[in-house]
Amino acid sequence: MNNIAYVLESDTTLFRAVELQIGISFSPIYDLVGSSLIEMIRFDDMHSLFLDEEALRDGLTAFTVFDGCLKPLAGKIVLVGGDGREPYHSPLITIADAAARFQCCRPVLDPVFVEPDDVMSNGLIFPSALAGLQFRIDRRPPILVEGPHDENRGSGK
Repeated sequence: MNNIAYVLESDTTLFRAVELQIGISFSPIYDLVGSSLIEMIRFDDMHSLFLDEEALRDGLTAFTVFDGCLKPLAGKIVLVGGDGREPYHSPLITIADAAARFQCCRPVLDPVFVEPDDVMSNGLIFPSALAGLQFRIDRRPPILVEGPHDENRGSGK
C-alpha cells in the first residue's frame, strides 16, 4: 500500500488503514467519508481529520469523541497526513497512536426495576416491575483492524 488513510467508523468502532488514491482533488476523501459535504478538523500540526458535515443527526446511535474537538463526531472519520491543503499523504503516526485520541460512544438505556420495598399508592407491591429507564454513555477505545484493507473490497466496485 503506497498511500494510506486511517478510517474510524463511529457505528462499528473499527479503525483501519485503507488505501488512499493519490490525486489532485479531494474526491478520494469524499469517497472514504461517504459524503459530498465534508468538514476538516485539525488532528495536530501535521494531520487532518475529514468527516461528514451532516452525520450528527436525529436518531444518532453512535458518535466519537476526539480529544482535540469540543463537539462529538459521527459517521466515518478519515485521518490523513497534511494540514488540510492538497496534497494529502499517509499519516506520519501509527494507527495505535491515533486511536489513543478517540473514544467511541453509544447511548445506552438501562432498566430500573421496582424494589421490593417500594409500595404503590394503592398498597400493591410489584417486584421486578419496570420503574423506568436510566440513560448513560458507553465509552470505549476504537478497535484496531490490522493489515491493509481496501474500502471497496466486497462492494462490487
